[in-house]
This record gives sequence, C-alpha cells and structure tokens, in this order.
Amino acid sequence: MITFMKKKRESKPMHMTQQREAVLSCINQAVSPKTAMEIYIALKSDMTRISLSTVYCSLKYFVKNNIVRELDDDGLSKRYEYTGSIYREA
Repeated sequence: MITFMKKKRESKPMHMTQQREAVLSCINQAVSPKTAMEIYIALKSDMTRISLSTVYCSLKYFVKNNIVRELDDDGLSKRYEYTGSIYREA
C-alpha cells in the first residue's frame, strides 16, 4: 500500500487503498479530464473489485484533499483532473 502526504497544510498521511490508487492513476494518465463513469469503465476492465460507488467516494476524497480538481464546465457531468499536489513519502 502506498502512503501519500499532503503538501503544505498538514503532514497527516493519507490512506491509499488499491482502489484509490487505481482511480488516481487513471486520472493522472488521462489525456483530458474524465467523468466518474469513464474512470469506472476504464478500471472495471482491469479490476474486478471496484464499484461505481468506490470511484465516486475516491473522487470525493481526492477533491477534498486538493489532489484532484473537479470541473463542471457543461453543467451536466463533472469531470476530474489531477492537480499534481501530492508527493510520495520517503
């Protein structure tokens, strides 16, 4: 399991589950911002143990911790992109 640290605000480690890591990796590797459903579909083909609810909860967690930015351009579906605001703990 990978532990990440928040930058600047506090040094409390974030708990990164395998599912959260997969969601973050999917967003980080995306060419353009993705919707939760696009992330879920991309991960479902690789991971059998992930649900749409897990994707939404992970996204909420990442947005709250300023790791992922939530974009609401068209007012219909939110898209998510990586902010690059975490680093790996040594």
